Amino acid sequence: MSISWGKKQRYKFNSGVPLTTWSPPAVSAVYALTYKQDPTTKPKAHTVLYFGHAEDLSAQASGFHKHVLDAWVENGGEVGEIFVFVYPMQGATRWQRSSVQEQLVSEYYPQYNRL
Repeated sequence: MSISWGKKQRYKFNSGVPLTTWSPPAVSAVYALTYKQDPTTKPKAHTVLYFGHAEDLSAQASGFHKHVLDAWVENGGEVGEIFVFVYPMQGATRWQRSSVQEQLVSEYYPQYNRL
C-alpha cells in the first residue's frame, strides 16, 4: 500500500508501517507521521500529524520525531498508534527536501508541525 499527499503537486509515499516496528532505511527522504482517526470504519484513512525530512533516515530517526511522540502521549495517545510513511528523495539537497516538506505542511497543516 502507498499513499499520495499534495494538492499542488502529488508525492507518492511508501507504505506506512507502525512506528514501533519501523526500521529506518539509509535514504534521504521526506516522511509523514500519521495516525488512524477512525480505524474501525476507515481502516485505510490516515491523518497526518507531522511532515519532516532527513538526509539519512537511519542516522537521524531516533531523534527527529521525539517531540511528536512526547506531545502525542501527553495528549492521551499511544506510541503504537503512530505510523510512518516515506517519500524517498535520493540525491536531493536539503533545500529540495525542505521545499517538499513546506509545501505539504502549508497544504495540510499537521498539528505537530505547529509546535
